[in-house]
Amino acid sequence: MKKAPLLLLATIFVISGGIAQEVIENPAKPVSANAGRIVRLEEEMRIADVSGDFFFKETYRPRVSPGGGIFIQDGQEQALQFDAKGRFIRNLFKKGQGPGELTGLFDIWASPDRLYLLGYPLKVLVFGYDGLLEKEISLRGTGIAARFIRADTDHIIIRNRGRLDPTAGGGFKEIPVDIIEISMNDGAFKPLGSFPIRAFVEGQGGDIHMTAWNQLQAACLDENNLILNHTAEYLLEVFARDKGTVVRRFRRPYNRVKTSGGNGSAGPGGSSPSVPEFQPDIFCLHIVEGRLWVQTSTVVAGKGMLFDVFNSEGRYVDSFFIQSPRKDVSGKTANILLTISGGFAYFSDKTEDDFIVIRKCRLVGL
Repeated sequence: MKKAPLLLLATIFVISGGIAQEVIENPAKPVSANAGRIVRLEEEMRIADVSGDFFFKETYRPRVSPGGGIFIQDGQEQALQFDAKGRFIRNLFKKGQGPGELTGLFDIWASPDRLYLLGYPLKVLVFGYDGLLEKEISLRGTGIAARFIRADTDHIIIRNRGRLDPTAGGGFKEIPVDIIEISMNDGAFKPLGSFPIRAFVEGQGGDIHMTAWNQLQAACLDENNLILNHTAEYLLEVFARDKGTVVRRFRRPYNRVKTSGGNGSAGPGGSSPSVPEFQPDIFCLHIVEGRLWVQTSTVVAGKGMLFDVFNSEGRYVDSFFIQSPRKDVSGKTANILLTISGGFAYFSDKTEDDFIVIRKCRLVGL
């Protein structure tokens, strides 16, 4: 029998806030024998706005329930609910400032038994799949304009960019992004942690603008542990809610992807931002059957988008390419923001006639 090669994990312990953190340095190649394979997208269904009940203008990443129900935010005034066969059910967004109403929509979420809307006036609306409003949680006075990380029957977890200091001046700054837990029972807030994003700040007083090239990426590994990335480099952190701190870090060697024309420096006199030399290494995080899928910035012509797979301990176990049907303005194969659920990839796309559609494709070759 041929012996498998021995793969070593370098584990470094550092102390932060009195708690030991593992920094796991994975090898450059995963342990899977068929790593690097190509996974095909085989379309099974698409949703188009041909019925006249809704109109796609600016679709965001689809949310998909474990039962296959599809929930789509389109702009700030559509929260579109579809069944597992793609049949339109209703638009849960109602414009106004009364109970169950919003004037603008920030984000949506689909759990196994409920649908959530986060918007302005600052509040969270909770609906059953029958479309009936079950709960309304006011966020007034918080200044929160956030996005969901998780929502369930007990808690809502959101990420929210911290306020900019109007007197701090311009240039490159570390902007805090806060993770906040909200109780579904009494609406109580519990700050979980704050993670900095490097951004370029311009303006002063009430006229401040911020340019950031990466964001806080967050996904729930389980009920207690969040997987985070908040740097432009390939570094993942496990944040334990019960401990209120990062308990593990891990990564693997990664060849960074250069941007077009980026040089990593500021404009003349440091007064305006320049495109960074490299793209953020991590494009998106996905939790699939208890494992972390890291959608990287690497896209290879003829292969597709590179995904790395880690187990719950941070070990690099697999990698593969998922085909991408999208091209950028230069005609190169481009990355797509996917939702992975039940062996399918869901994403927004455009037809040859430039009409927006939502596609559901089976992942073939996993």
